[in-house]
Amino acid sequence: MENVSNGYTTYSLGVIAFFILYEWAKGATKAGKKTGKDWQMLGIAVTWLHFVERPLLILSSFGLFTLLMPEHAGVLAWLDDRYLIAGVIGFILIDELLHGWVHNFSHARTPNNPILAKLQRWYKVTHRTHHLHGGADNRGELGVSQTIVVGWGWAFTLPNYWFGYLCLYLGLFHVWAIGTAIKSIWGIHTHANLDYDLKLLNHRNPVVSKTMYALCHILTFPTQHHHHHSRSPTSACNLQNMLALYDWLLWKKLAIEFERPKIYGWRKNEKEENSVLYRYFYRPLRKS
Repeated sequence: MENVSNGYTTYSLGVIAFFILYEWAKGATKAGKKTGKDWQMLGIAVTWLHFVERPLLILSSFGLFTLLMPEHAGVLAWLDDRYLIAGVIGFILIDELLHGWVHNFSHARTPNNPILAKLQRWYKVTHRTHHLHGGADNRGELGVSQTIVVGWGWAFTLPNYWFGYLCLYLGLFHVWAIGTAIKSIWGIHTHANLDYDLKLLNHRNPVVSKTMYALCHILTFPTQHHHHHSRSPTSACNLQNMLALYDWLLWKKLAIEFERPKIYGWRKNEKEENSVLYRYFYRPLRKS
């Protein structure tokens, strides 16, 4: 299974590399839009995820599944063969729901329950790294390289990743592979420096603009996710990587904007500004 996961990682990095080249050709990495520390964070995140966190996740998840339900290995392979399309749709719906719940939890107010508060603190500080891009000059913009930049432990504790490996253990190989590829490509493209959706939202033909506005209630487009990475009230909105339907109907945090964010990235403290290692590894789990 590690070979499968490594192949998926290589494929995802290939798509990210394509968009990095696109952004470079477009000029979206110049004039302070991308800093040297942004590239350093990408290198740290890719290295840690590929050599430490993902292998540990595979080992832990499959070890746990084998221990708890050894007789269930591969039992759903028949569904993978007979109902592939339905399986992929179901996988994406569940995966996005789990990811959206954790993401919403990470941006929500602190729960009164002390156990939930501690759990949320872990997700908050681990996810914070994903929003620390750009420099102190406020010229930084969101780019595709930020897709994979999260603090250590985020991927390991995401319930949708555990769900994905459970699907693999149960024999849903093609369901997992296709569903994960679709979600990855869509999530990568929402982080990329693209604005085609803005052009359609602001199109002078009302049929085009209204159709795009309706689609923004179903799928997450780049500008929606870019506003999630902005320094504004909409930073707590548009939590889904792919299915804006959940933002709209479940979390009530859908924000459809008609212009790009004015300022990207959260404010950094002095240590976060100066040290990428501090930014990636430090875990202040007590509430400040």
